Formats: sequence, structure tokens, C-alpha cells
Amino acid sequence: MTAMPPNSPSRPLLQVKDLQTTFQLSPRNSLRAVDGVSFDVNRGETLAIVGESGSGKSVTALSIMGLLPKGVGRVTGGSILHNGRELTELSDRQMRAIRGKEIGMIFQEPMTSLNPVHTVGAQICEVLIQHEKLSQTKARARAIEMLEIVGIPEPNKRVDNYPHQMSGGMRQRAMIAMALSCEPSLLIADEPTTALDVTIQAQMLDLIQDLQKSMGMAVVFITHDLGVVAEIADRVVVMYSAQVVETAPVNAIFDTPRMPYTAGLLNSIPRLGASIQKGRLQAIPGQVPSLARLPKGCRFGPRCTYAQEKCRAATPELVSANSPDHMIRCVRWNELNLMPETA
Repeated sequence: MTAMPPNSPSRPLLQVKDLQTTFQLSPRNSLRAVDGVSFDVNRGETLAIVGESGSGKSVTALSIMGLLPKGVGRVTGGSILHNGRELTELSDRQMRAIRGKEIGMIFQEPMTSLNPVHTVGAQICEVLIQHEKLSQTKARARAIEMLEIVGIPEPNKRVDNYPHQMSGGMRQRAMIAMALSCEPSLLIADEPTTALDVTIQAQMLDLIQDLQKSMGMAVVFITHDLGVVAEIADRVVVMYSAQVVETAPVNAIFDTPRMPYTAGLLNSIPRLGASIQKGRLQAIPGQVPSLARLPKGCRFGPRCTYAQEKCRAATPELVSANSPDHMIRCVRWNELNLMPETA
């Protein structure tokens, strides 16, 4: 059989296999913040990674980007292939050449990502000069062009603004302009709309989708907002307590969830006459367990209304739910009717 070339259209653009990320809290104390996570991202598609805070979504993204805190976090197992290239084997210098050029990233809060002592234009120019080897003049012209593409008014003036001189929506647009200035094949967006009001959120989502189509890039969209997922995603990875607990095409996640945790997330979405009972939302009881004190068996078991003794016997494996593209981590998935509520 002929080997598939690294950039073959048939090969997923990003392949994460059994990823394990560990945080060394002290010489004798460590935590597995990402535990055996696997997923693929195809060219041009949008994969959403969802779950509560502390589920491992952002650490997964930082692992892919090689941005784990030095001396504390490190990838301790598994594989991350981008265009057939193993990222976990690259040096810091090699990863710097990939970040921004081949993989772009948008963070949740632009004020912590943009340098407050440099203008927005200078920060975009820095990316272009480093990766595209443009002159200062051409880099500035490209920076203005990118600011115009992302919808910032008067880009020839705004290019000389400092981050604090821009609104939250404008700063997020500037972050998108920086992340996409080199036209990467993959964009990782880590909760990019959380800090924005609803109107600006919708504008950001439309902008990312429009740029995705025009550039043909793939997007990994990290969020806890299932309303956003329904609007933009092709496929969904649901994470809980550092593990993938369900993955499927977006329609299957919303129409036929197989994991009680996924169903709980769906039923916590406000719906007129459905999720609101006696004036209250249907919240998932309890909290995400500490990674230092994980429960026996299914990690969601202590919060699951369907849990039985067999759920606590052993950690369930990720198995196929009657379809190779629908995977589920639950020993009772074929016994339960988890149809989400409808209004």
C-alpha cells in the first residue's frame, strides 16, 4: 500500500491521539489534566470542544500549541499530528515557526493576549515580519488590510491604537486579524466570545465563519455555550474531567445524545416551557471532581442520575455507539433514553 503523503486531502489536518498532559505541582505531586484525549480535525471543518470549566478543553488547546507553562505542564503521552508532522517532537524554536504561520489561536480575553505597551498594528506586523519575511512597509500595509477585513473602521488610523484605546469587540477583532494574518490552515479559538455582549458575539461568530470559508481553514472552537455549537460546528467533542466522554456530528449530539453528561448540558439550556420548571433551570447536580480525587469508575458517576453499581466498577472505555463517528464513554448508553427536551 502506498503511504499517504503528509498533506494529502484524505488525511485529517489535525490528528490528536491518546493525548496526555500532566501538571507537576511539586516533586511528588502531579495531576493528569488531559487524560487520553483523541480526535481528528478535517480540512475546512469546524470541530467544537465543549464541557464545563475544568474539563480540560483549554489545556488540550495549549498542548497542541506548545504553550503549556514551562516547568509545570508538559505532554507526557500520545501524539499530535498536524499535516502529518508530529508536534510533540518539535523544539520550542520549531513550534514558534508553526504558531501564527500554520496554526493560529484566538484567546478568550484579548487584553491579556495583546501587549499593552505596543500598538495593535505593531503586534500584527511582528507576526508578518517573522513568518512572512515582509518589510516593515509591506507588513504595515498588510496589517491595515487585515484590520479592514475583520471590520474595524478606519483601519489606517486604528493600526496605531494601543489595546486600551479599543473596545472589547474591536480588541477581539484585532486578535482575529493577528491570528489570521498569515492565513493558517488551522485556527484554534478558545472561548473567543465569552467576554463579549450578545450582539458582538454574533458578529464575531459570523466573522470567523466568513473568514473560514474564504481562507479554507479548519477551526477548533472551544466553548461551554451549546447555542454557539449548534450554530457553527460540524462535529462535537464533549469533555468531562480531562477525558472525552462523547464525540459525534453536531446533529447527533443535539438529537440523540448517548452520554448522560451531554444530555445534562443540553437540558440546562434555557428553553421556554421546557428547561425552566418552577422558575429554575435544570442544572447538573454537583461539581466537576478534583483531578486529585477522582471517583472510582465513571468520573461523571457521582453526579449522574442513571448511575448504577456497574458504573462504579471500572472506568468506562470510549466505544462506538452503533456508528463509527459516534463514540461514547458510558456503560449504560444502549439502555437509556436520553432524548433532550424540546420546547
